[in-house]
Amino acid sequence: MPQTQIDITHIPFSRYGAYLSVTRNERDKELIIHHVGRRFGEGPTLSLTFGEEDGEEFSCSAEPEKITVETPKGRVILFISDDRTLVLESHGVNVVWRMLPAKGYGTEEGAGRFRMVSVDQRVYMNYLVEQGKGVMRGPFEACGDRLRDRKQYLWATCKDGELKMAVSLTGTEPDQIKEPLPGEEEVTAIRREWEDFLGKMPDDQIAETTTREFCQVTWYNLWSSFVRADDVYHSDTMLMSKKFMSSVWSWDHCFNALAMAKVGKEKAMEQFLAPFVLQSPKGALPDMWNPHTEVVWGVTKPPIHGWCFSKLMDCFPFTEEELIRVYGYLVKWTGWWMKENDSDHDGIPEYPQGCDSGWDNSTLFDLGFYVESPDLPAYLILQMETQARIAETLAEKQEKGRGEAGQTENGDVESRDWSAEGRKWRQEAKYLTERFYAHSWSDGRFVAKLSGSHEYEEQPTSLISLMPLVLGDCLDQEKRRKLVKILKQDFLTEHGLATEMPAGKKYEPDGYWRGPIWAPVTYLLVDGLRRGGEEALAAEIAGRYCQMSEQLARGNYENFDALTGKGLRAPGYTWSASVYMLLHWEYGN
Repeated sequence: MPQTQIDITHIPFSRYGAYLSVTRNERDKELIIHHVGRRFGEGPTLSLTFGEEDGEEFSCSAEPEKITVETPKGRVILFISDDRTLVLESHGVNVVWRMLPAKGYGTEEGAGRFRMVSVDQRVYMNYLVEQGKGVMRGPFEACGDRLRDRKQYLWATCKDGELKMAVSLTGTEPDQIKEPLPGEEEVTAIRREWEDFLGKMPDDQIAETTTREFCQVTWYNLWSSFVRADDVYHSDTMLMSKKFMSSVWSWDHCFNALAMAKVGKEKAMEQFLAPFVLQSPKGALPDMWNPHTEVVWGVTKPPIHGWCFSKLMDCFPFTEEELIRVYGYLVKWTGWWMKENDSDHDGIPEYPQGCDSGWDNSTLFDLGFYVESPDLPAYLILQMETQARIAETLAEKQEKGRGEAGQTENGDVESRDWSAEGRKWRQEAKYLTERFYAHSWSDGRFVAKLSGSHEYEEQPTSLISLMPLVLGDCLDQEKRRKLVKILKQDFLTEHGLATEMPAGKKYEPDGYWRGPIWAPVTYLLVDGLRRGGEEALAAEIAGRYCQMSEQLARGNYENFDALTGKGLRAPGYTWSASVYMLLHWEYGN
């Protein structure tokens, strides 16, 4: 099997389960080690340079199991030996570790052991120099009439041309690194672990060598972005990135769940259920969360979860217990939107502000706060339909169980009239659809209205106004036809779907949700168009997105310039990687 080459300026180097990663900014004379248990922006913990403090020029290559650094003086190998520990083997090259950022201090513990504590990062760094020599010093700061050594630098030098050492990063009090340090046998084990995951990637449709290579790198992006279950991560969890966006948000995980369906039901459901284990008593989901730090409330994300679970039901059979659990989560989630987010009590829910929609700064929210955006009822209609589907499936199991054994595997199934619940949710979806059409359809398109006053912009220029296309065949055919015409005329570029009308005055090439192409809404719309009978358009959009990612951006970025295809913002972003793989599998691009 040919080895996968990783560009760590784009995709952080890590391994499945690890809470640390290694990155390099192009042409910088240092590697950056991140502690990825911290929320975005707080991860960079250490700088690693080669030679002297300011660093020597070096070349760097990476494979899933190791990084190789070449300098004029020798070679350095780096690999991650467990979820918290980075091992370094140097042949002729001295190295310098520097704490990032400034607040922190270190100590020498003897016998080649050292410790640093980053106050800013709230991270412990334990070092073991097994072969070679280490000295901590600097920077020095004035403290009264004396100088105080913060010991934020560890200078590690070779002995007889060799240096072997490790550093562990933890957010809680760490154990000492165990001796002896692992070596080539661990590198081989990592490679086997990666190859096992790679073997789960469907590749029977991959004809082009370049596409196969891009798919393998994208698959590595997903594999290496997992962290081990810990605290609020109740299962092994895929982060959005291990460089900057090192958290999970309450809609991003849905796309990763769908991609992981190719690995198996268990892995997909671990990702799908990630926010629901934190669901509030009233049914709200948190915005984002990180272990041992915070769970963010006051903001949430859109209810695409019913849509997502319906697609998982297309992939797998579910037990009664599993269905009842998900049904309970979705019913509470739907109820929270319908009851707690309808301040004018008109039966149409609202987003308090843009971040709750996931489209943080979309021009649609220039209108004000508490906006009755047309995508929200569409998602909830699909969620109600999924709740009906679950109830109807449970009713079938209930009837079958009575016929075969007089009982079912779960008493809760037997005690409830699931047929009636299925009918109720079909009816609720119908009622919401009727209210939605009457409230939000105006002059041949859907509009967003301010809650209460119902003011609205007659010609919205944000793609979010076309998101009711996710309804697929549940959307009125004439309305779908008009929305498709607007989609093709105003938003479809050479590379996919711009989030803001490129010809409009508010379009910004790198304006976050005010112009660029985004993976999640691309997939939602492609899926809705396909279900609505617009298969050719769905395939065309999918093809343009995949071609842009592979051939122009050459990576899976947080978003993309809609007119040039250039990758923007955070690189190595997992929902973009998942969407690329999903579109590739479904449309053979």
